[in-house]
Amino acid sequence: MEVNEKKISWVRYLLIFFLTLVIFGSGFYLSNTIVEKKITAISKLQQGLSIDILSIETQFSILTQVPCKNLNESTLAKELYDIALKLSSVGSSLGENNPDYLILKKYYSILEIKHWLLLKKAAKECQMDLVSVAYFYGDKKSCQNCEDQGYILTALREKYPFLRVYSFDYLLPLVPLETIKSIYNLKNNLPVLVINDDVYYGLKSQEELETIFKTYIKLNKLEPTETSTPTTSSTSTKKN
Repeated sequence: MEVNEKKISWVRYLLIFFLTLVIFGSGFYLSNTIVEKKITAISKLQQGLSIDILSIETQFSILTQVPCKNLNESTLAKELYDIALKLSSVGSSLGENNPDYLILKKYYSILEIKHWLLLKKAAKECQMDLVSVAYFYGDKKSCQNCEDQGYILTALREKYPFLRVYSFDYLLPLVPLETIKSIYNLKNNLPVLVINDDVYYGLKSQEELETIFKTYIKLNKLEPTETSTPTTSSTSTKKN
């Protein structure tokens, strides 16, 4: 009886061992498959983003050559925003400090700067009714209010067709950004908003920003997207 019981025990142990191997192997295979699919998806997203960025850069070259009457930068602004969403997805997948992500982020920031400069030139030379906001942000450790400021600006961008918002990581090591910070003498007191050529520090509510916009846009033109046809005026006073 003891011999039979021992045999049964060994058989039981072997079955448990093989069953464990099967479960572990299946889990490993499934996990590996998921990781491979994720890597493939990220790779495709990166490739698509690179093509989008190249397309945008080409459009910049075209737009700088056209007369004011044919200049329609709003389409380009929307494409920039769409790329920003894709870039955010890549950052979430790869990690904010991933070298590949940082390269794309720097390239995108350069495109934003180019569009910002194009917008300022168009607003002046073509008398376009636009207000630009260059928004400098930081991570949660360096700026507790930046995430809220981003949501507020997104809501306003969707509400008002005259508004163009450009978001820049204040600590991103990029020479053009350093130049802008130097020109406007920006302090590391985030969030920072450069509205047209005026500088504002600290979190601004939607109501506060709308009040600020009214210094650039006539009050009767400050309307939601469906009916807005704004006009501009300019000021050059820095706010703290």
